[in-house]
Amino acid sequence: MIVDKSKIRHLLDLSISEKRTFLNSFDTILSDCDGVVWNFTGPIPDVDQALQLLKHQGKQVAFISNNGMRTMAEYKHKFHQLGLDVQQRDIVHPALTTVRYLKSVKMQDAVYCIGTEIFKDYLRDAGFNVLDGPHEPIPDKRETNGVRVFQEFFTETTSPKVGAVVMDIDVNISLAHLMKAKCYLQRNPECLLIAGATDYIVPLDTSMDVVGPGYFIEVLERSSGRKALVLGKPGQALADFILDQFNVTRPERTLFVGDMLPQDMGFGTRCGFQKLLMLSGGTTLEMMLAHQKPEELPHYYADSYADFIQLYKEVAEADRKKKKI
Repeated sequence: MIVDKSKIRHLLDLSISEKRTFLNSFDTILSDCDGVVWNFTGPIPDVDQALQLLKHQGKQVAFISNNGMRTMAEYKHKFHQLGLDVQQRDIVHPALTTVRYLKSVKMQDAVYCIGTEIFKDYLRDAGFNVLDGPHEPIPDKRETNGVRVFQEFFTETTSPKVGAVVMDIDVNISLAHLMKAKCYLQRNPECLLIAGATDYIVPLDTSMDVVGPGYFIEVLERSSGRKALVLGKPGQALADFILDQFNVTRPERTLFVGDMLPQDMGFGTRCGFQKLLMLSGGTTLEMMLAHQKPEELPHYYADSYADFIQLYKEVAEADRKKKKI
């Protein structure tokens, strides 16, 4: 299927009339963080000025991240460094979304979590019995003792009943973690498989990225025959959560800003939002032009948030000239 991308415009290539119409077409901005507000090396230039300008223009701004490697306090601190007063209610964190979902289904059984300690701590703080590991290497030799330890590890019957396997980004993930997760899913046919971040790549900046958790989630889905319930972007469960949390009654007047096509633009489509792709993170212009899934393409694109500064400047100058006539 050939997708016509000529309709996807750079914000600064719009006419003055189109720029004015665009700026008046949304009241709320829901934004990704990594690759959009900052990257691995620090804040993206002028993003602080742009976000302050948008808030000054009356836009409501909130943030939806797939990154469970930071605490809420760390998120708030990073925004504070940008001069932005962002409260916890304005940040959607994948671990807290998972907590909310597990509570909604009244989860009483243990939860096996492949994720960061930060992610697991949020589950523990919410009262869930969190299982993890293995923390030590499993013997892989064919000697009797090695085989016995291996068998006992994967066939243990003394651990609590596991009602959910939760999988998010974990830089220490191993094949043993995936094997363990699959065993829990096999033992309990009603055990939930829940995914947080589904990104296949995690951009560090515009020139480098690393492997994301999406590949490992896919391995677990294919090996277990289960389909994960995605509580991160672009999952339907997260979409329902967002629409409820921010009381979105007119999704068409919400602008979703992100740097990834499947996760961010796909999520924007699922929610019925306007979509703006930033080229400051994990997607280049060439990648966008080569992409062939219409639901994962943006309505507009920009180099970074800094383009909003120029956008407002050009509209303001045009308005001043119009008044002089």
